Amino acid sequence: MYVEILRTLLNRPVQSERDVKIFALRLAVICFILAMVADSAMQLLAFHGWLNLLRGWVITIFVTALVAYPVGFYVGTTRLEHYRTKIKLIEQSLADSLTGLRNRASLPIDFDAASESDRILILLSLDRFKTVNDRYGHVVGDRVLIRAARLIAEELANLGHIYRTDGTEFTVLASHCTVAEAKTQVLALLARFESTNFGTLEKSVCLTASAGIVEAPVGSTFAQAFAAADAALEAAKTSGRSRVCLASEPTTVGIVEGEEVVWSSDTPPLPHRGSAGRS
Repeated sequence: MYVEILRTLLNRPVQSERDVKIFALRLAVICFILAMVADSAMQLLAFHGWLNLLRGWVITIFVTALVAYPVGFYVGTTRLEHYRTKIKLIEQSLADSLTGLRNRASLPIDFDAASESDRILILLSLDRFKTVNDRYGHVVGDRVLIRAARLIAEELANLGHIYRTDGTEFTVLASHCTVAEAKTQVLALLARFESTNFGTLEKSVCLTASAGIVEAPVGSTFAQAFAAADAALEAAKTSGRSRVCLASEPTTVGIVEGEEVVWSSDTPPLPHRGSAGRS
């Protein structure tokens, strides 16, 4: 029982500088109690007077304060560094290496964690981006993608988290706004795309983007919401590009090809034929 109590006290998470000090103090107190118990037992077995007893207690307190707290502080600091490294690795695994935005794997996680009554998905895609790579090369194409991601972040970061969910597709998980408000900001973004040079003065690169927006109703899954936003984006592409389309309430369970669900909330997302050829 006592071992379990000690394990519980010493295994509490260390996630801040304050936790380090608490851990060190907790370890020092535990060491002090154990030392006092051992010293008192020794004095009872061989009592040499109250003066020796008090002297022993003073030495115990001094040694505990001198050794236990610094050791506890060192151990706590080590645990804090381990925790921060773990968090950093998790953040890196959920970030897109090119743009620095969140990646596709983190979107279903954040969607499920968000309030069901306040979820809007905005799916954005760069129009005819293949021509940029064909004309200027992939190095320039990557630079254009980075600049496009920054522009999207400037215009839509206040709506919620932004993700790069495909090569030229970005998704915004919006909250605390209406579909009408989201559409207004997306239209402003598309206008900025049309007036922005994504290249250099010597090599001008013009881009447009299209978007699909869906408000996920209560009880809908991520697969349903994303499928509806994807369909709305497809409608924006086929109806002329550089525009926004709104989706109706989704009723499908995922993106389906024949009898196969190619992106559900239980399996990793895979590209489907509809977006593979989309530009």
